[in-house]
Amino acid sequence: MNCLIVDDEPLALSVMESHLKEFKDLKVIGKCRSAVQAFELIEKHKIDLLFLDIEMPKLDGLSFLKSLKNPPLVVVTTAHRDYAIQGFELDVVDYLLKPISLKRMMQAISKARRMQNEKGQETINAPNEATSTNPYIFIRSERENVKVELDSILYVESLKNHVKVVTPSKSYITLVSMSQMETKLPESSFLRVHRSFLVNQNKITHYTHTYLTLDRKSIPIGKMYRDKVVEQLGKNQI
Repeated sequence: MNCLIVDDEPLALSVMESHLKEFKDLKVIGKCRSAVQAFELIEKHKIDLLFLDIEMPKLDGLSFLKSLKNPPLVVVTTAHRDYAIQGFELDVVDYLLKPISLKRMMQAISKARRMQNEKGQETINAPNEATSTNPYIFIRSERENVKVELDSILYVESLKNHVKVVTPSKSYITLVSMSQMETKLPESSFLRVHRSFLVNQNKITHYTHTYLTLDRKSIPIGKMYRDKVVEQLGKNQI
């Protein structure tokens, strides 16, 4: 995996690079002391794994991560615990607190390898709506790639680095981020209503400004998604 280290502290950059040299399958493409420098490198090189500090001048790490359209796998490296929830909401691989030991680094890299392998196996194939009357995806679950028709999906729930895809008859848990899942499902049918939930609009039976119901399951509508959800569902209201 091609790696990029982003940290405004020279000592932290050196320690991270020293740790990464212990792993033969990792290649450090660059070391950056600002988000702007990192952006330039990401534009020029294929980066698989990003080690990202949070508190940096001009643009902090989390804001930088949010600005990336197709971010690589990300391991947050910071001296502060306060950003952990925000980090995992952005589907980061791991959250490492400084000073970072080699043992803790090994754990993070093991997680990144597993996620990279899943991506390489094409865990989810994009549906080809132009050639199929019943669009579908393949979901990697319990060592099998299971075909699931989009119309059968009720909702998708985030479980940190995994997601749960729920149908009326069965649920599937697979190692994919919520953001990856969102890109694979058509916006015309699926709507993000909460940081942890993506729902099939065609399956909604009731809704208010704070929650919606499908197949007797109540799902909360997050504050940051509320305006968009109400606007979208209101298009069919009389």
